[in-house]
Amino acid sequence: MRVNEAGAIAAWVLGPGLATLRLVQIMAGVFVICTRCAGARRQDMKEAEAPAETAADNAIMAGFEAWLSQAADLDQEVFETLRFEARVVRFAAGETLLQAGDVPDDLFFISSGLVRYYYLTPAGQEFNKNFLAGGGVATSLSTFLQDEPMPFFIQALEDTVCVAVPLHVVRTMRHRLHSWERLISRFITDLALSKERREASFLLQSALERYEAFLDDYAGIAHRLPQYHIASYLGITPVALSRIRARRAVS
Repeated sequence: MRVNEAGAIAAWVLGPGLATLRLVQIMAGVFVICTRCAGARRQDMKEAEAPAETAADNAIMAGFEAWLSQAADLDQEVFETLRFEARVVRFAAGETLLQAGDVPDDLFFISSGLVRYYYLTPAGQEFNKNFLAGGGVATSLSTFLQDEPMPFFIQALEDTVCVAVPLHVVRTMRHRLHSWERLISRFITDLALSKERREASFLLQSALERYEAFLDDYAGIAHRLPQYHIASYLGITPVALSRIRARRAVS
């Protein structure tokens, strides 16, 4: 009896279970082959994407160094340290950069995009504190100076790219390099003055005056902000902001 005939007789005697088992074995082999092929394709895609992402990151770091060069006359050691320690981080719109209660490890220099600072009450109400676009530094004064937990959230309103520098590196360079210390001191001074002006505006200005000041302070990004975020920043309702805008349009 030939082998094929013996197999056919065995399949007839043992019933459909043997045929099913054989089919499962064949399908399993096909699945393994397909899985290996898919895995190979994914690996090829990753390898193709890696050089492009590396090139993009290098361009972002070069832009960051150019921005620092314009901001201050920094020692060469600063740039050498940052090339080794800094990294590019991307946040999708709606993603949180820093969360209230956290003690962050990094200082975020915003390369592109748009973020907001906001407080969240126990009742779930949000109050916007600040907005930052490219060229800003995302941090809290109390967190940076005293290593305290973040008092507010920082959220990306648009897809945002940052250069993250470890805080311990920032602080070490600040003690060692005078040029870096001057730059960081200037950032701190700007934050403190901005905080003082905002407190004064709530105590001394009307809602209309606060809106006028907002348009001056955020002239470059006001058009990118939803009206309800602007209203929250001003401490008024979106309806009140619409009325203010309507009065300005008439006058």
